[in-house]
Amino acid sequence: MDGAEYRRKSVSALDRLRRRWTAQSLERRFTIAASLVVGLSMVTLGYWVERRIRNGWEQGMAEIGAHYLEALLAPHVLELEHADALTEESKQRIQALIADSRLGQRVTMIKIWSRSGQLVYSTGQAKEAARLQPSRLATLLEGRVLVSIQNDSHGDGRDDPGLLESYAPIYKPGTRTIVAIGEFYEVSHSLDREVVQLRYATWFLILNVAIIIGFLLSLTIRRASRTISSQQSLLAANLARASALARRNNMLRRAADRARLDSAVSNEVYLARIGADLHDGPIQMLSLLMLRLPDKPPELRAPLERLIQQTLAELRNLSAGLVLPEIRDLSPSDTIEAAIKRHEQQTGTAVGRNLVDLPEQMPEAIRFCAFRVVQEALMNGYKHAQGRGQHVATRFAAETLEIVISDDGPGNEAQQPEPTLQRPRLGLRGLETRVKALRGSLTITPQPQGGLQLRALLPVRRRSPTTGL
Repeated sequence: MDGAEYRRKSVSALDRLRRRWTAQSLERRFTIAASLVVGLSMVTLGYWVERRIRNGWEQGMAEIGAHYLEALLAPHVLELEHADALTEESKQRIQALIADSRLGQRVTMIKIWSRSGQLVYSTGQAKEAARLQPSRLATLLEGRVLVSIQNDSHGDGRDDPGLLESYAPIYKPGTRTIVAIGEFYEVSHSLDREVVQLRYATWFLILNVAIIIGFLLSLTIRRASRTISSQQSLLAANLARASALARRNNMLRRAADRARLDSAVSNEVYLARIGADLHDGPIQMLSLLMLRLPDKPPELRAPLERLIQQTLAELRNLSAGLVLPEIRDLSPSDTIEAAIKRHEQQTGTAVGRNLVDLPEQMPEAIRFCAFRVVQEALMNGYKHAQGRGQHVATRFAAETLEIVISDDGPGNEAQQPEPTLQRPRLGLRGLETRVKALRGSLTITPQPQGGLQLRALLPVRRRSPTTGL
């Protein structure tokens, strides 16, 4: 199997393990993780405690054996204080002492080393000219006892597993002068039995502690899992309720948008009806009255004729200002162009324009409002600035229609326009109300070179083929 195949299978196995793990419930995942953590912690603690207990017992038994060995051998190795060898007589006494005492029952072999690290006596077979390791010798000359477990033979022809190897300094009686180093191998059966018993007791205690901790963790996890589950259910219910409210609010918002746009359109229709009623009612009656004036005496006919002419002019202007031209089938750009041309025809002035291409799909209320903004702003500029430097510009960005109408202000030779050219205006306050009704904004600012600039922003929500918005 090549490396790429091995990596692919490893990634696939890890992916399956991850999916299986994520498929488990939160309670089960937490229980497994907590069990692994507690189990590994308890195992580590158990091995550490067992090792410390065993080391402590080994060191204690080695020191006891060292003191016992020192008490027996110290009187027979005093000559090593000034020499590096024992006499045959001293060796025979030591051999007899070991054979006739309980020490021989506990110790399988004894070696005696001089302070220089040279072997001077051994109860078993030993290599000639054997020497202690310098590091071990230096440690022993400091008065420390070294201990370890040995499982091999020691030159006496026997394999004695479980022997406790100890090195201990032998002091001159009544002093702290080291005269020799003793090495002995003690049978550790009793130590093994004690350690095994302590091991069982330690692991039994650790197992009980682990079970108690696991049980308490399980109860805590189960309670937390139930709390989380109930909170998740409550959260899901709240989310569903919030989603339903959001859908309902969206429907209400769309209905409000439709009502707002329909209201703007209805307002234009209402104004058109008022204009039509003025044209078909009072204007017709006054026209009929003009036809009958010749029947009146001359002294009454002249003043009545002037009054009727002025009234007819005012009513015609008012009626023409309220009635919009037919712009339902016009595009937004054509609608604004129609407002500019109508103003030019009525006032005989020229208006500059910079009209960009606008989206074809635009609500009817936005187009009506754009027409009214251009109509009112141009008429206001004509009244106060005699139409000097009037200019209309449009821009469309971020779903917003921007209309800017500006003029150069009145000149030094400013004169009021002819009364017959004045138009009844909607008024800037009414225009601002109309724009704000469509969630737009209207600002009027003076220009540095003179004149005013009117800027209208109309947010456009393109009509959807399904919702009509």
